[in-house]
This record gives sequence, structure tokens and C-alpha cells, in this order.
Amino acid sequence: MSENRREFDRWVAGISRGGLGHVYVRLYQDAPTWVRDMAVNRYGKGTVFLPAPRGRTAPQVAA
Repeated sequence: MSENRREFDRWVAGISRGGLGHVYVRLYQDAPTWVRDMAVNRYGKGTVFLPAPRGRTAPQVAA
């Protein structure tokens, strides 16, 4: 699995498919903008963003 995919997965609280081709993505509220952009690029313009069920601390990024 690529490093970008692992980093993307750290910011996603959940993904589910809905009707009419929509994909529902729950991101943690502190997710960076590039995560939202990557989700739209991966799942299409039918991506719907929902709030995460709860907050969490940001992942630790190795320097």
C-alpha cells in the first residue's frame, strides 16, 4: 500500500455507498484539505462529506 493511501486512511472515519451513485465519506474534522480533494478524485463528484461520529487527535507525522 502506498504512503499516500495510508496517510489518507488515517483521516477517514468511515466510507459507505449510498443510492444514486453517491459515496458517503466521514472525515475527522481536523482533516487537511488535500484529504477532501483526494476523496473527490477517488470517488467522484457524487462524494458527500459527513461529520465524523466523534473527534480525535491528529495523527503523529514522522519528521
